[in-house]
Amino acid sequence: MCNIWKSRASDALRPEHMRKLPVGLRTVNLSGGEPFLRADLSEFVREVHRRCPKAKIAISTNAYMPDRICAAMDEILRIDPSVHLAVSLDGLGEAHDKIRGDEGAYEAAASLIDRLVSQGFEGLRLSMTLSASNLDEFVRVAELAASRGLELGVVAAHAARTHLGVASLPGASRAMLAGLRKDFQRIISRWLRSWRPRQWVRGHFAAKTYAYLAGRPWQFRCRAGSDFFFLQADGTVYSCSVLGKRLGNLVEQDWYDIWRSGAAAEARRMVSACREGCWMICNARSIYRARALRVIAWALGAKLLAHLRLFRLRRPGRRDG
Repeated sequence: MCNIWKSRASDALRPEHMRKLPVGLRTVNLSGGEPFLRADLSEFVREVHRRCPKAKIAISTNAYMPDRICAAMDEILRIDPSVHLAVSLDGLGEAHDKIRGDEGAYEAAASLIDRLVSQGFEGLRLSMTLSASNLDEFVRVAELAASRGLELGVVAAHAARTHLGVASLPGASRAMLAGLRKDFQRIISRWLRSWRPRQWVRGHFAAKTYAYLAGRPWQFRCRAGSDFFFLQADGTVYSCSVLGKRLGNLVEQDWYDIWRSGAAAEARRMVSACREGCWMICNARSIYRARALRVIAWALGAKLLAHLRLFRLRRPGRRDG
């Protein structure tokens, strides 16, 4: 779905390379492609957990192999019981299969979700990437998550120019976004009415995701290459996964040689001038730390409006570009 399968990057990374990571990492997402294709995935988790003991580890999966995933998760949870698993879901039934280009993809995902829920696995959540192809599925996926007692993470699709060479994506039309605005408002309002602060933040993230899709990206100083980075399977370290610059290679170099290199300094200068306004969880975490008071004020005000049934998203205007 994200075209990562077209990448020619080799799988050069091995679990022992995780021993080079900076010890202060707080969040690590093991993604792909499909991480569970790696027979040594549990060893990656083991090495990350040892090297970065404060890091919250999440694994993203397309859920194509429920039996293999369940068996691997049994082993992984013995290494680190706090590991989270995010199952990618683009819609329900045929909608998911159509986007994935594979009949039976939804059946596999639903099977994995049901099995893990029945086992009482508390680290499960759903993850949905929104684009012009599946905006109308957002409410259905949100309702499924609610019915299973699961959190739902949503993010707008981004053109990954760095490692995939995807320069642009089809945009959602103004009419499409306008037609779905009330549905988005309803789901976001539900999250805001929760008494769990995490859900308020999720509501804020979803509201900014809608704004991004509507061509109104939130302008902020991105901290890519300073607060977070993207590590490719061949060991290449990028400042981010969209427009990121190459900093070095973890297979070939030590971490601090990469982080303090001239390439890293140049990447940070480029990022400081970037006005792309990408809105993904990696840069959102950084922004939430830097603008905590602003986000808290938004959440409290939006929560009050949600309880009064008055929360509204801005109507979509003309898309940029």
